[in-house]
Amino acid sequence: MLVFTGLTEQQAGLYSCHANYANTEPLSASVEVNTFDDVQFVDAPENQFPIAGTNYKIRCEVRGDPYPYIDWYKGDEIIDENSNKYIRQLEGLQINNVTEADDGTYKCSALVPSTGVYKTRKIKVEVQVPPKIETMKPVEVVEGETASVRCIATGKPLPSYQWIKLDRSNDLSKTDRFQVNKKTGELIMNRVEFGDDGMYKCVAANSAGRVETEVRINVLVKPQIYELVNVTASMTNETRIICKTKGRPPPRVTFRKLSNREPFIVGQQPDNNRITLKQETFADAGEAFGTLVITNLNRSDDGLYECIAENPTGKAYKNGHITVQFKPTFNRTKDLPSVWTWENRPGNLSCLPEAIPNATIVWRWNQIEISDENFNMGRVSRNNFQVFGRGPQSFLIVKPYNEPRYYTFYECVARNPLGEASIKIQLKQAFVPLPIGQVRTNIITATTIKFSILPPSNYDGLPIRSYTVQFKPEKQPLWEKGFLHTWSNGAPYIIENLVPEVTYHFRFAARNDVGLGPWTNGPSITMPRRSVPAEPTLLLPGVNLTYKQELQAPYSNHFEIRWNVPADNGEPIEYYLIRYCRIERTEDEERDIDCSENIQQSVQYTSFPLDHLVPDTLYKVELRAHNAIGDSTPATLRFRTARGIGPVPLENPTMSSGLIIGIVVLALVFILIVVDLTCFLANRTGAIASCCERIRKQKKDEEDPKLGSYKAAPAHPNTLNLPQPIKLAGTPADEKEPLNQPLEKPVSVEYDGRQVYTKSGEIIGKHSAV
Repeated sequence: MLVFTGLTEQQAGLYSCHANYANTEPLSASVEVNTFDDVQFVDAPENQFPIAGTNYKIRCEVRGDPYPYIDWYKGDEIIDENSNKYIRQLEGLQINNVTEADDGTYKCSALVPSTGVYKTRKIKVEVQVPPKIETMKPVEVVEGETASVRCIATGKPLPSYQWIKLDRSNDLSKTDRFQVNKKTGELIMNRVEFGDDGMYKCVAANSAGRVETEVRINVLVKPQIYELVNVTASMTNETRIICKTKGRPPPRVTFRKLSNREPFIVGQQPDNNRITLKQETFADAGEAFGTLVITNLNRSDDGLYECIAENPTGKAYKNGHITVQFKPTFNRTKDLPSVWTWENRPGNLSCLPEAIPNATIVWRWNQIEISDENFNMGRVSRNNFQVFGRGPQSFLIVKPYNEPRYYTFYECVARNPLGEASIKIQLKQAFVPLPIGQVRTNIITATTIKFSILPPSNYDGLPIRSYTVQFKPEKQPLWEKGFLHTWSNGAPYIIENLVPEVTYHFRFAARNDVGLGPWTNGPSITMPRRSVPAEPTLLLPGVNLTYKQELQAPYSNHFEIRWNVPADNGEPIEYYLIRYCRIERTEDEERDIDCSENIQQSVQYTSFPLDHLVPDTLYKVELRAHNAIGDSTPATLRFRTARGIGPVPLENPTMSSGLIIGIVVLALVFILIVVDLTCFLANRTGAIASCCERIRKQKKDEEDPKLGSYKAAPAHPNTLNLPQPIKLAGTPADEKEPLNQPLEKPVSVEYDGRQVYTKSGEIIGKHSAV
């Protein structure tokens, strides 16, 4: 054997093997040795990445001697040599115009027929797509807020993103207020600043290429009002209030008077041609001015005006004031009442003019100014006058000391730079009221009188506060020992608790802040004798009905009557009597049917409910008051119930108590039976279960003697004489057998259904089975 270690191509050739047979006969044989190189994939990466839209050669360079035949497969299908898509080359397979459809696994196979060597190499081809970025529209962000801008690009593999601000050319991912998500292309701008406005560039790149786009980011600035100055102008003049604002874009500026709901429109106002709104815009500076021009000012223009600055980011508000100056006026106080004084009390005269600027006030008496100068000159006395305040309000204290000359008109004069105005206030001396004009009696009962009082005629003085009556029985000669009663002006003038059949004398007087006026004699009245109560008054709010009129009730089956307590006429009311009937109408007449008995109602109550009424039915109610003397005349009311469902009539409306108890007992028994039956079916418990258990035990006890049970061993002499179980030593003490009783032989019993068999056997215990 000739062994080649590390065979080389140069060792190929013809080799001869020589041998001697029996050391005398030579033998030889020749062998030709041919060498070849094995198949090797020199340049065939297993993962290759062509770029879409280009021509790409899948590299698969093979060496071998003899050189192998090369075939190409995509998946399991061989690639056609005549295809225009694929071109076979020495170093690989060229793909023309690569698309994403060319993704896949390719197989490069090498075959040497002479040696039978066959090798393959799988190559995974993943087509890469260059990034393609979407065109971006201008983006608006708001100053001071956090904004997000998204750049979207496609590609394979997915591209990574980069953001650059063009005027600075810096990578925004490395700045403080900016964050860049390299995977999604999102740019986050924290605390947007005014200087962030400008052009930005988004770059998307992957291994197949790089693409970029530019976008305009506009920083919007919220409106701000940086100047609004209050203005002051005189009436009939022109004034302007200017509101200066800034923002991006420049705000739209308007005004609204706070007393109005709607703002002014740009230009002249359609409802008031004196007011014009003007606007000026300075786009480069981001400013806008609004000017409200008011001509021919009047007092209604005075007040607060709200400036409103608005742009797409929001609104800003600020208030300014227009002050309209005008001369003093007393328009709101021109009808001042007179000031009264009496008994040397000082009179307080008030002067409150309206004026802008505030007015200076002086007082005049009989054309003489009440001032320090005139005090010093003795024209007016300090003892009679005292002034508090010279503006914007003033008070004159007058002490007349019952001198008629001081009960006169005083003039208040108000002045400011625009003019002056005056008002006169009269100081009057007050007296007690004049005698009462007339007193009449309205209602008289046995114990009460109601009066009507007419005030003094042509009385010009302080208002009457109250009326006082003094009365005394006829037998009482002195008024000083009479009774007094006072009513407020306008109250019901009623005297109660008078004595029946007694004659009273009355006199009346009016009172004001000064005091009680003179007495006016009233009528002498003899009280009636005690009698039945007065007729009660039924309360029907807002309705005055006659006897024949009908009231429509709001409900179909019930109605409540109410009344006022009537006069008792000398005897206390004990109770009320109520009676109601249905009214049946025929063509010729009406008659009462189904009338109730007289129902007594306690005197403590002044209402009564009528229940169980029939719908759409006419009813009549009579109400009487009762005292010890008798019943009053009836107060009558007719009403008709509303339509609806009435009470269900019963054939026998009364039910005995025994019948009610019987129904209740039957219902309870039925409920108990249902509950017990449910317990029996569910858990085999309850009374029914106990009865069934007793029946079952009784049957068992009857069968036990047949089965030889010692528990049922008969004691009767005529029954079977079966041996009993024995008791062992140690039986409990409650058993009757003594412990020293000798043990009996055990006996077993068997029963075959016809006859009992006994057998003796081993000793068994008490609980041994039989």
